[in-house]
Amino acid sequence: MPANRSILRTQSLRTSSATRRAAVAAINALPAYRIALWPDGWVLEPDGAVRVVDTHAMAEARRWFEMAQSASSGVRRRPLTAAEQARAMRLLGVYVPPAVVSLSGRRFSSEQVASVALQLVAGDWIGERRRRLLAQPERALAEHARAWQGSRHQCPANADAAEALLHGALEACISEGLLPPARYRVVSRCEDGFGLRRWRYAVEVNLDPYARARAREALDAALIPWNRAVIRDGTPMPLITLDVRAANSHRAG
Repeated sequence: MPANRSILRTQSLRTSSATRRAAVAAINALPAYRIALWPDGWVLEPDGAVRVVDTHAMAEARRWFEMAQSASSGVRRRPLTAAEQARAMRLLGVYVPPAVVSLSGRRFSSEQVASVALQLVAGDWIGERRRRLLAQPERALAEHARAWQGSRHQCPANADAAEALLHGALEACISEGLLPPARYRVVSRCEDGFGLRRWRYAVEVNLDPYARARAREALDAALIPWNRAVIRDGTPMPLITLDVRAANSHRAG
């Protein structure tokens, strides 16, 4: 038995070592733009272009920069230097260079172009970030795996677009026979407390609980192309959430 346990332990260590080497190789192979926008700050478009979108850290950094600028201008102080910004934000546990934050929304024609652009504006920081990911490569890859991206479109930009999106999804589901024709009341609410704009939808309808659950499944699937989940504190946070509830319910969405 002791010999068997020794063999199993040796095999386990070899497997663990091989897994770690594979994770290290995967992170070393990542292009610079993915390291800069880790874990979920990019969308690969069908033509191979890269669209930069906010990560949770980028959104928090932008809010911090805006507050710092407002505070310094209000008391007529000089703006913080880049080094002072970096020190202050690292104390808060988050730092993304302003040059990277400012690229949010930009579209680059290819992964190579995106990498060159980000390397030019934040090369040293990207190298430091890659080293941090390599310190815990398996954990880093697992974090990225929990994120997911919308496949075609960005989240709604305003309340009118949000309601139009949900009404469109409802009409499409009804026309496809996925939802019964009924009177649906749509409620939407925008939240941006974490820097990222999130939409909370509620659909009120006079259906039984089973039918409401099926309706929610259908609408969740219909909204996937506009939805994405960003990682906050290691947990996926969808930017569009949906509840389908009884028509006589008036709880907050």
